[in-house]
Amino acid sequence: MKSRILLAASALASFSSFAFELPQGNGLGAPLVLPATPEKIVTFDLGVLDTLHTLGIPVVGVPSSTYEGALADFSKTTVVGTLFEPNYALLKQIKPDLIIAGGRTQKALPELRNIAPTVSFAADPRAFLSSVTASTEAIGTAFDKQAQARAAVSKLNGTVEQLHAANKGKTGLFLFVINGNVMTHAPGERFGYAYELSGLSPVLPAADSSASAQPRPEPGSPAAKAAAAKRAETLANAMQADPDWLIVLDRGAINGGKKTAADTLAKHPALNQTRAYKAGHVYYADPNAWYVVTTGVSNVQTIAADMLEAMK
Repeated sequence: MKSRILLAASALASFSSFAFELPQGNGLGAPLVLPATPEKIVTFDLGVLDTLHTLGIPVVGVPSSTYEGALADFSKTTVVGTLFEPNYALLKQIKPDLIIAGGRTQKALPELRNIAPTVSFAADPRAFLSSVTASTEAIGTAFDKQAQARAAVSKLNGTVEQLHAANKGKTGLFLFVINGNVMTHAPGERFGYAYELSGLSPVLPAADSSASAQPRPEPGSPAAKAAAAKRAETLANAMQADPDWLIVLDRGAINGGKKTAADTLAKHPALNQTRAYKAGHVYYADPNAWYVVTTGVSNVQTIAADMLEAMK
């Protein structure tokens, strides 16, 4: 009897040591638990792809995108659909052990879960760095890459500390520029992480976290005109605060598109009169890093290091 108990305990210990548990990001669901560590991984989240690559975890399928810099090698990886539309037939052929959905593939979650175990991560715009750290550490623990995860997070934290020191006492404003239009982003909004990352004090109040997301109004509708008027008022208020730095994302320049943001700012009657513009304190964010990849631990490290170089 004693030998049977020892044998059962040994088997349980063996199973536990190989069990795989991966929490989902930002409270999106219960942790995923599998009997063994996945070997065939597909990800539609390019931020997670960046983190997996940083930790040395191979990936067999990615969405179609422009892969540059550290992710350039993934241009040769099997394409399993777009950021919005998975190729379900191909996924069934690949038979992945794990699928990681991205923010743009949330509607596809039910069907993806019919193909393979699926998890999803999403950064909290009100706690961006904590979200990046949590997802990196969770992936590192699940895949037994704790040391690599700790090293990547430590490097990021060190760069952010230097960036915050360089920007101590300074203010900033994030601007999203597209087709000649300029939109501000406050803390808590999609690119509100610019303030948390840079250490610049925002000249705009934080977004109302209790407000629900509203669908984009039809062009030319009364709702669209009201939204445009509200954006103009918010921008005017920000200009009155005269920030020390402008952080600008040129939406049209994504994936090698035409850069127009600098021309838009130069022609803007209020923006080109700000102290930041006149002093040359305009930081043009890498559109792919900020808009497409975003939350990967090495990607955020690169963003922070580039900002530090420009702002120190």
